[in-house]
Amino acid sequence: MVDSEKLPLLDALRGLAMLQQEFLRLALFVASEGPATFEGEKLTCSLADGQRRTSTFLAMAAGQSLETLLRMAKLRGIPVRDAYPVARSAIESFVNASYLLAESNEIAARAIRYVDFAAWRHHNRKFGSGEFSIEVRSDPDPPATLLREFPEFCGKGKGSWTSLDVPSRIRRVGELAGPRAASRLVAAYGLIYSLSSEIIHGSPFGASYFYSAHLNGERTTEAFHAATVRHLEEIFIGVLHAGCGYLAAFFGYQNMQAPLKAEEKIFTRLLDLSSKPSTAFPCAPIHEVEDGNEQSNNAEPINPQDAAQ
Repeated sequence: MVDSEKLPLLDALRGLAMLQQEFLRLALFVASEGPATFEGEKLTCSLADGQRRTSTFLAMAAGQSLETLLRMAKLRGIPVRDAYPVARSAIESFVNASYLLAESNEIAARAIRYVDFAAWRHHNRKFGSGEFSIEVRSDPDPPATLLREFPEFCGKGKGSWTSLDVPSRIRRVGELAGPRAASRLVAAYGLIYSLSSEIIHGSPFGASYFYSAHLNGERTTEAFHAATVRHLEEIFIGVLHAGCGYLAAFFGYQNMQAPLKAEEKIFTRLLDLSSKPSTAFPCAPIHEVEDGNEQSNNAEPINPQDAAQ
């Protein structure tokens, strides 16, 4: 028999996300500011400069998206739909950060070069179809500039920072940083990626899924609000998997054992929460909260040192 949790599942996941954020801050500090000590182990970033710069840049962006989701966790009803694009951004940013820290510095250098290329291309492009198209140009001779300034991005299929799709990037993380990181990332990908694509692109299925999933045939406003709590729970489970994947990649790739063990405890708790039946938790409040800054009284930030205790 499963003992009932003291918190609603969503609040328990929020608390775990806040703990995970503390370890993300630890990783970002070590990568950008210098050595730190955790549980008696000195943590020193050994990544090459390009790997460190690109992965930290993206991991910080993913962490900010998770902060946004923490603010959105009190939303109920239709506004919850907008949590899916934020979750997708967080997950893909964690995947890319993990990939870039594990891949060669040459791959990271291409990603850095892509920043300048994409900025130039944004002001020199054509979009639309047929007579309903627009050309934007700030360069008097874009083809010449492309050949002269960005030759590595010339040619069909070469206009991106990587030729690998998301599953292939995750596979490379597994090959280079270990299966623990890749398994967390691929779970996050499976949980959110395709659903968020349907919702982001405004597909009929995406709209239908958001409005009807978890309703169990009920047609009331209260039932719909309760269903959107389930959406938020699934979103947090997916993003927490991705965050664990990045932490496992960062700490594991650099053989930082103390925080790696702490990440394992966070992930074990995540699995425990996500595998219990909904009856093991009290119901989350279903009223809509307009103030995204409101926090549950029971979900307070936790210091990373607590994870090792």
